[in-house]
Amino acid sequence: MEKRRFLWAVLLFLCVILPTRAQWDVSYSHYWATRSYINPSFAGEKEAIRATALYRYPWSGIEQAPQYFLIAADMPFEFLGRRHGVGVAAHTERVGSLRNSLLTAQYSFKKEIGDGFLNVGLQAGVHDLKFNAGNRQFVADSLSLSHGKFQVASTDKKLFDLGAGISWTSPSLFIGFSNLHINHPRFPVLNPEILSENPDAPPLLPIEPTDSLRSSVPRSYNFMAGYNIRLFRSLELQPMVWLQNSSDDTRAQVTLRFVYDKKFSGGASWRKDHGWVLFAGTTLKGVEWGYAYDLYTKGFGKSSKGSHEMYLRYEFPVDYFKPKRQPHKSIRLL
Repeated sequence: MEKRRFLWAVLLFLCVILPTRAQWDVSYSHYWATRSYINPSFAGEKEAIRATALYRYPWSGIEQAPQYFLIAADMPFEFLGRRHGVGVAAHTERVGSLRNSLLTAQYSFKKEIGDGFLNVGLQAGVHDLKFNAGNRQFVADSLSLSHGKFQVASTDKKLFDLGAGISWTSPSLFIGFSNLHINHPRFPVLNPEILSENPDAPPLLPIEPTDSLRSSVPRSYNFMAGYNIRLFRSLELQPMVWLQNSSDDTRAQVTLRFVYDKKFSGGASWRKDHGWVLFAGTTLKGVEWGYAYDLYTKGFGKSSKGSHEMYLRYEFPVDYFKPKRQPHKSIRLL
């Protein structure tokens, strides 16, 4: 009974009213490799210390297209006979000369049930905002509708950010739900009407204290699940799905990933209102790396040269830094 009450309390805490705002968070193609950043309850899910670096360049060929960088690390630990997980992440988004960054710390509590773990996680961090990432505008070239550039409204604000998540993990299954930007942090931005009144101004305008409006980082809701199916002795099929909602904008990715001999991987994803993703990767000397290419079949992305994404991840045992016991040598007395 207490477990049921606990689960209902967590779900009520996560499920708050959906805001009517645009998407703020990026949709990574290698989302399964960054799921602790999307859902803090996944922090420390494996018996290893994991470090991940990821770079994404969407809509290549379009002027001032955003670029994303993510560095994350997580690990499990035990305290007072309980299992926990911790993690850190640094995320950066760059548009032109402006850059947004988010530095977060994550904690997860883990309860072993059967052959898996029920995980509840919290995430707290600080935004350093220089532009409104939730209101990017694609402006088509007047001479060619197939080309254009991105414009954003600038700001300059540091904000506290809070997120939470719940998940279930086992050797063959993971499923989780998270709510990011729970506190709905607000910040001032340049009045968009001023942009239209001054067509000769550069696309990235400095903010003026007297010409600003209030905007906010919209809450984000994420559902993620995946399953491992062993087809043969060395071949696995991993179907996965990621649903991402922020107000009336819902994104979906459905993925089929093949893994051979724990070393080689590849597959494809379908993105709602987007197109297809092709990806491949391998693991060499303990370092896992992968590349993904997004092929747009809808939207203004068809005017671009596609999106590119790369990641590196390294894992090593939790006891790697523990001092090794030296072999005992007996002294023989003659």
